[in-house]
Amino acid sequence: MGSIRDVKHQCLASISANILSISYGCVYGWTSASFVYLQDKSNHFDTGPLTKEQLGWVTAAIFPGSLIGAIFFGWLADKIGRRRCLLFAAYPMLVHWFIIPFARNPFHLTVARFLAGSAGGCCFTVIPIYITELAQDRLRSTLGTFLSLSLAIGMLIINTLGYFFHYKTVAWIMLAIPLVFVALFFFNPESPQYLAQHNTEKAERSLRYYRGISKNEDVNEEFQQELSKLCKSEQPIKAGTPQNHFSWKDFTHPKARKAYFIGLGLILANQLSGCLAMLNYSTLIFKEAGSNMSPMLSTVIVSILQVTGTYSSTLFVERAGRKTLLLFSTSGICLGESAMASYYSLTSHGYDTIKFNWLPIASFSLIIFAGTCGVLTIAFPVIAEITPPKIRSVVVRVQMTTMFLLATIMVKLFPFLSESLGIAGTLFMYAGFSFLLTLFIAIFVPETKGKTIEAIQDSL
Repeated sequence: MGSIRDVKHQCLASISANILSISYGCVYGWTSASFVYLQDKSNHFDTGPLTKEQLGWVTAAIFPGSLIGAIFFGWLADKIGRRRCLLFAAYPMLVHWFIIPFARNPFHLTVARFLAGSAGGCCFTVIPIYITELAQDRLRSTLGTFLSLSLAIGMLIINTLGYFFHYKTVAWIMLAIPLVFVALFFFNPESPQYLAQHNTEKAERSLRYYRGISKNEDVNEEFQQELSKLCKSEQPIKAGTPQNHFSWKDFTHPKARKAYFIGLGLILANQLSGCLAMLNYSTLIFKEAGSNMSPMLSTVIVSILQVTGTYSSTLFVERAGRKTLLLFSTSGICLGESAMASYYSLTSHGYDTIKFNWLPIASFSLIIFAGTCGVLTIAFPVIAEITPPKIRSVVVRVQMTTMFLLATIMVKLFPFLSESLGIAGTLFMYAGFSFLLTLFIAIFVPETKGKTIEAIQDSL
């Protein structure tokens, strides 16, 4: 098999699937890109400009939506397949962008973002499973980082468009993204591993497609071994047998428990490091740092940092290794937060810090870059890799549900923590979590670079 031909369909499937993630990235960054218009007295809302409390609820609405979406679409993916599930998730995303121009009050915006959040829950739950099941071992982590790269690209798109256009105009433009997703992703077959549960012949056709082997072409020994392992691990489900053919013992097996423990640690690293909470309040942080940049421009700069960091993880995940990038990420976040907190603490105590007024912006840039190089990007494919295939869908669903629940809490708590502990105290707390999570990754997280799923399972 030619090197280009055998990866082409895997790359195209991963890119087309993550067009939906680009749309979710746009949703995620929409409030920061639109808050100037939402708080403007001349807006068209019946209730007038949005208050900070109303804006907070509109911003946070995607997280409970994502939580519900992770549960529902994770279940649906086992019932109707990963491909159909992802196509179905495009509908709430379309409805969201359609509601935005016609919204007359904050409640309408909250409902719209809740619906879009449900589609985001599908992205985080189903796309990592779909890509893990179709990708070759040497491509699995690289393709897995496309999810986070797409989210970062979406945030850059929405913040750039928000800088030039009114949010209603932006919403009409954004309708095109889920439509493009449906048009391109529709032609991809279901993942071979899911099909192997039902029909071995269809599973072989799907595997041939993703390995670049035509229907009438002879297969090599590598393909035969992969197909044999696939059909052996996923025995076809007999008529009348429940589709979720696993028992409690599958979840209490030592390897399954360890995989869940490691996955939970990565979810905690994703949230307790403070990166996502700080991203939602980046304009506030730039303001506290004394930046003269406009809030809209500062969000564009943050988005560029996200894309740069995420793209770096895509380039180096197979070279440096997952664990190395995760360690760089949490230690870099810890360093950036410690430096930033020290600056704010010294300033609040009356010390002359004028010579170091560049430090908060530089530290925040380091935090965002380090976060997008590791804990915000690589955690998701690693969780899918280390989880036993038989229970992967259920475990990933639980982990993503936990993540969105924590995200809701962390985003809502950030203003309260900043007021009660101060910016310095909040950042010192995040730095402490990042340090502990660096130790956790160093001790417990295995390196999965270049290993087959079977080899990863054996190493647990």
